[in-house]
Amino acid sequence: MTNLHKNWLTEGVFDFEYKKYVLLAYLQHINKEFDLNRLHPHLPELRLHFETCKNIRANKTKIKTSFPKNLTGIDLQTWQLTYEEALQDDPYMEDLNYILDFAIPRFEKSINQGTERFTEVAENLTISPVGIVPLRLQEGYLLFLHTFQPMVSVFHYQVALYDELKERILKTRFLETVRIGLGYSVSQIKVDLTKKDRSLPNPATYIIESKYDYPLQETLLPVAKKLILKEINIA
Repeated sequence: MTNLHKNWLTEGVFDFEYKKYVLLAYLQHINKEFDLNRLHPHLPELRLHFETCKNIRANKTKIKTSFPKNLTGIDLQTWQLTYEEALQDDPYMEDLNYILDFAIPRFEKSINQGTERFTEVAENLTISPVGIVPLRLQEGYLLFLHTFQPMVSVFHYQVALYDELKERILKTRFLETVRIGLGYSVSQIKVDLTKKDRSLPNPATYIIESKYDYPLQETLLPVAKKLILKEINIA
């Protein structure tokens, strides 16, 4: 299973063993992707599933505790009144409890594994400004220097509003891949970008270099976007 639908908890067959099978197949796929350093979109999806499960459990508890309790007696050792929940879980809710109790720690474990990979990749990246850094940093360009190749992949970036996890993000758009060498440097790429878009006379431009040949779209780009947000103090 390569993905997990956002409504996986409620759609299809509602059975603990079946849901466990679906979840484990998905997490097995995710772990293989992490082994290949492919972090996106898997890590954000895991976090979204994790938060959804936690919210369902929290809301379920709030609903249940809002109902009145039945007095059952007195604890003679503490002289405290004892109560029982007036609203008892039906079989559906009991199965939901089992599924949530099974899923939440496993989502958390996979998130931790992905986060460790993310941190490892970030430690192997170098991000440097190209030329003079302008005052306006909310829009500009990211230049990814290919590992072991004289090639640069160029992306336009712009700071966007919040995503589903209420985090600030960079929206990026791939522009082109160009070859650099003695006659064409990274600085010249910035000059050419400025000529193409006069609305950015001195665009914020960053060169990203990696020690290792990580996947660009699945790894380098999402990690660099996070680091750039911190660089411009917006994260």
